[in-house]
Amino acid sequence: MLNRNRIVTVGLALALAVSPVALTACGGSSSSDSEGTATEAAADNTTSSTSTTTDGSSGSSTSSSTSSASSTQSYSISTSEITEAYMGASEAGETIYYVGNDDGSKTGIFFLDADNMANVSFMGPATVTQQNGENLVTITDELSGNTLTFGVAKNDDGTITIDMGDELGKAILAQADIAETVNAISTIQANTTSVQ
Repeated sequence: MLNRNRIVTVGLALALAVSPVALTACGGSSSSDSEGTATEAAADNTTSSTSTTTDGSSGSSTSSSTSSASSTQSYSISTSEITEAYMGASEAGETIYYVGNDDGSKTGIFFLDADNMANVSFMGPATVTQQNGENLVTITDELSGNTLTFGVAKNDDGTITIDMGDELGKAILAQADIAETVNAISTIQANTTSVQ
């Protein structure tokens, strides 16, 4: 399954010849209590998303109490703002991309389910807290206000391990080229179904 995810990811990345310069989220309405979901669509050289999630613990996500947003709202992360990019696969077989800047004000995490040709994302500011000796990262989706929390540990070989709880498990993410990662994310979102 991991090899298939990589093949699909590489194939989708090659399908898009023009490298995008920014990831962009566009607001829409959010529904309440949909389990681990987000919607995304691509237009031109940008990536668009609207997120909706549920309550939980480590590896959890929560939805905001607001239920509507204008479809004209947008949020973007420029490649010039990104200082780190990682890619890997979860124990559940999803390909994961993580991008961010040094202070956490611009962060995005993207999931590709190649078997179902679907994707999920969260884009916005991130905060880091410690709980029982574990670093927890919480990304608040800029448009929906929904959050995703997962554990993060830096490994000696330059990779990071993220812990997304019982459903998705852990994933080891390796450092990746920022422009290639943004290009791959945009290609995936243009060629897969956004999960809502």
